[in-house]
Amino acid sequence: MKPLIGISANMSPPNDPKRTFSTSVKVHYLHDPYCQFILAGGGIPVVLPPVESPDAAPAIVAGLNGILISGGCDVDPAFYGESNHASMNCDPARDRFEMELVKAARGLSRAVLGICRGMQVINVAFGGSLYQDVPTEIEGALQHHNWEDGRESFHSILLTRHSPLSEVLERDEIQVNSSHHQSIKDLGRGLVPLAAANDGVIEAVHCPDDRFTFGVQWHPERMLGEAQMVELSRWFVRNAAQ
Repeated sequence: MKPLIGISANMSPPNDPKRTFSTSVKVHYLHDPYCQFILAGGGIPVVLPPVESPDAAPAIVAGLNGILISGGCDVDPAFYGESNHASMNCDPARDRFEMELVKAARGLSRAVLGICRGMQVINVAFGGSLYQDVPTEIEGALQHHNWEDGRESFHSILLTRHSPLSEVLERDEIQVNSSHHQSIKDLGRGLVPLAAANDGVIEAVHCPDDRFTFGVQWHPERMLGEAQMVELSRWFVRNAAQ
């Protein structure tokens, strides 16, 4: 059987002005590239809407081989002990659910991969904090968010040599897409950085004490035309299956 990979979903609230269907109800959704990323690696995607129950996450994780924490809105800074000065569209229920998924996956020795916001969720779940707005808080920051005309930003990152990630991607430096205005500030306990941009923004992390807990700041699901990103998916799914 192919491994089952749960992917955390986004939420659109009732009367969301960006939505024209079923406007009176909450809607959970997931961008298809996340599903294609898991399929490219040989897994089966399973969409996970937030469930507000204290015992939900362990029960969900127990029935899956791995967890992918997807991108989306900003993490509520209350979860890392700060007031909100630049975080947008926060969804505390989603934050709480995803952090419980991370903790349950670690406890049950399941593979976890965080993408963009997902890496930030992992960091906060490990007790770390975030820059709430990279352009205003990091001097000389690169263009990490999309251009005003909607084009996706790309920049180089340097990978730690002889690390698990550099060995899988077979590179010490790669070009990645970039679509975020927040990033890791204080690393969570037990996390180790694996890559960084030229401005110092952390672009990948892992927990060497876990079987497989990794996060990347870019969006590999939108780069499946690159062989390295397909291999990243295969690596994740392969580890989830073990």
